[in-house]
Amino acid sequence: MLTTRELGTDDPALRDWYDAVREAHLADREPAWWESWEATRTYLARPAGRTAYRIVAAFDGDDLVGGAELSLPLVDDTETMSVVLGVLPGHRRRGAGALLMTEVRAIAREHGRSILQTEVTVPDCVAFESWCGGAFAGRQGMGSVSAEDRMLVDLPFDPARLDRIVAGVPAPDGYRVLSFTGPCPDDLAAEWARMRTQMNQDVPRGELTRTASVVDVDRIRLSDEQMAQQGWTKVRSVALTEAGDGAGYTEMFVSAHDPDFVLQDDTLVGREHRGRGLGALLKAANLEQLGALGGPVEGRRWLQTHTEQGNVPMQHTNERFGFRRVDVLHECEGPV
Repeated sequence: MLTTRELGTDDPALRDWYDAVREAHLADREPAWWESWEATRTYLARPAGRTAYRIVAAFDGDDLVGGAELSLPLVDDTETMSVVLGVLPGHRRRGAGALLMTEVRAIAREHGRSILQTEVTVPDCVAFESWCGGAFAGRQGMGSVSAEDRMLVDLPFDPARLDRIVAGVPAPDGYRVLSFTGPCPDDLAAEWARMRTQMNQDVPRGELTRTASVVDVDRIRLSDEQMAQQGWTKVRSVALTEAGDGAGYTEMFVSAHDPDFVLQDDTLVGREHRGRGLGALLKAANLEQLGALGGPVEGRRWLQTHTEQGNVPMQHTNERFGFRRVDVLHECEGPV
């Protein structure tokens, strides 16, 4: 008999829930990053800040066969709720996913949410509607409203390729690049917050319901603190003008709990500074810094990034660095 049950952070079934959702999302795909168990249990145990979390598991008798993680924004976009849902491959098409969605919708209504959001990753050259996750989202009334390519490049990064890239992107006059790891230095925090706000405004979202939130120094500090608690090291490079203003930045994340992946996160070049090769310059500087870290990145096999399909300049930059597209991340949305 299929049943669902909400789990607390101290529930003994929580690890089985994590393992089931992870396996469901990574099945039948190219290698892909997934948040570690250590990081997941850390953020789930925190008091609610900007987001509250709810955890639901599906059982077939005594066997946990799937689950869902619900994220409820508490500051912006409070009409929305996002869901990460997965059913073990051997237990699909038996009603567990639909039963989980019934509980998901009940929780959404309990919190006054009218819009559901989710992400579906589809292998390259496979139609969204043909993939199991896309077909399920469609049956639940959610359609793709934005798409990003997930891209990989092998690690360690080819030093000869990096040398060629560095030789081809000399620093333009009037700029300097500073690289560092860990928390943002005090003298850069205000500019970092300003650039993060611009990134939120510039990143393409298609028709996704999401507010471009303003980032202040306190949020920069909180993010650095919480990411460190979850086992992440931030690897960062920033381009500065002669006046000390931020012209762009890039950052990668290295997890103490993931033996395979490094994540390439944001890369931004300010609107008035574009067309000078700063994006490639920043990425090259950060890759040089990553290679110099030694122990913390030894054995890592892939650098992963996501790039919006319509962002042609960044697509070209990533191709220059040897990234290859492996699948497509669809952001999906529909009514509760």
